[in-house]
Amino acid sequence: MPRLLALSLLVTLAWGCASAEDAYVDGMEYETAGDYAAAADAYATALERDRSLPNVAGRLAVAGREAVRRWIAQANAAGPEPAADAYLAAQALVDRAAAVGVDLERPAAFEANREAAVFAALESVYADAEAAYDAGDYARTLDRTRRARRYAPDVEWTAALDVLAVDAHTAWAEADLDAGRFRSAFARIESAAALGPGPDRREALDALRAATLDLGAVVAAVLPAEGDDDVPEVFLRDLTDVLAEDHLAGTDPFVVLVDPADVRRWARERRGGPDLSDSPRRLADAAADLGADLATIAVVDRITEREVAGDVRTERARVRATNAAVTYTLRRIDLTLDAEADVVVVDAAGRTVCDAAVRADGRASYDRASYAGDWRELDLSRSARAAFADDGADRAYADALDALRDRLAAALAARAGRCLSPLVP
Repeated sequence: MPRLLALSLLVTLAWGCASAEDAYVDGMEYETAGDYAAAADAYATALERDRSLPNVAGRLAVAGREAVRRWIAQANAAGPEPAADAYLAAQALVDRAAAVGVDLERPAAFEANREAAVFAALESVYADAEAAYDAGDYARTLDRTRRARRYAPDVEWTAALDVLAVDAHTAWAEADLDAGRFRSAFARIESAAALGPGPDRREALDALRAATLDLGAVVAAVLPAEGDDDVPEVFLRDLTDVLAEDHLAGTDPFVVLVDPADVRRWARERRGGPDLSDSPRRLADAAADLGADLATIAVVDRITEREVAGDVRTERARVRATNAAVTYTLRRIDLTLDAEADVVVVDAAGRTVCDAAVRADGRASYDRASYAGDWRELDLSRSARAAFADDGADRAYADALDALRDRLAAALAARAGRCLSPLVP
């Protein structure tokens, strides 16, 4: 065995023994202080770390027996829930001790009494949950159904708890919907649906969900992006599509977007009109034309370009006509395109809901080649020819522009979402 590995094993074993001994010492201190539950826990920990320690199993048997006795005494003097909790604590210690080879002494009727206590607690908690439901206290209803699951109900009890929880979530959702709390109602409906209700309840939940989304919906039109004269028209068009279809659509169930095809059709009909972003009133009129509650538009400032040149490296090639060996140089160019854009949201009354700026960049790299003679005479790979012909630069610019579009759309959508979502209570 390698010396370092052997040393590592020795250290690990020594640490494990020391930790086991420390736990044993802790157990002795707890036992002396009369805290038998903590003592039994420490002794079990010691055995889990090192079963070869002498006397520990015996101490666990003694402390564990006394801890179980005390929990049973607590259960006999307590109401249904604390009695069940005491029995469950005792059972957990019995199971843990058994896992390290110690069978804790307990009354012959222990298991039967434990089952009776747990069942009594389950009935009590369920009755309390039903009473809370009847009183319209849905928060307590759900809290008590969650509590009841602690007592390991069987399939029938689980089904009964699920039905009561679904009813509580549904009733709470209906109350929220009546009060105009659409998001809270929607969350309650989703919680109820997650419990797997039966067909009838699921159908009712679907109807309630549809009503909630319909009443709470905010309809927004994402208008064609505008920008400075040097911003490519195709960039603005693609930015609008990515913003609406890839980032805003479906992100908030209450924000419904006007079909982008309808927006494009409307934009073609007003082609040549003044910029919409110059006037909140124009944006409000656009929203009205499209049957929307709100209009949102992105306005892109100038796109700036930055290049950073890397170190020069030398490459070899051959002249096709003579097969002579020559060299040429390549330099890696890192290209960054930066843009700032405003996202503007206006409601149907012409009030500006949001006017915020975001920034984004897009990056790409390419190689730029240099040769003392005519590079067309060289036997070059396709990528090397692209480096001489500036094809690489063109592709890098296109890639950086695509990356800028995607990142700018994501930033605009995030900012617009923070403006739109609070409009739905």
